[in-house]
Amino acid sequence: MEKFGELLSRTIDVTVKQMFGNSASKLIYRLMERQTSLKREEIGERFEAYQAYLERLVGLRVSQIILVASLKDLCTYLRREYEEVEKYFSVLDELYEVKFKLLTPLLREERSVCN
Repeated sequence: MEKFGELLSRTIDVTVKQMFGNSASKLIYRLMERQTSLKREEIGERFEAYQAYLERLVGLRVSQIILVASLKDLCTYLRREYEEVEKYFSVLDELYEVKFKLLTPLLREERSVCN
């Protein structure tokens, strides 16, 4: 599983590409790296620096739109991840239940032998 910062960076990258296209997003990232020494992959770890840069580049309103869209996409992705993991937990719960049912008679036998 990815770290949260990596997920955030990837989600923001997808949003920027959707809003501006590949060519413009490459230009945005090149300018960002030159002006702030912040790389695209570091956005999630240095979010405040990215937010300040984006605000200077495109203005407060547009930067907020980009960030809100990115966070919505991130929440959707995390919800899907959780639902996928939750399926495995339900399978594990069922296995534990079966194990418990199988072990219960054995535990009763051991108790009766010990008494």
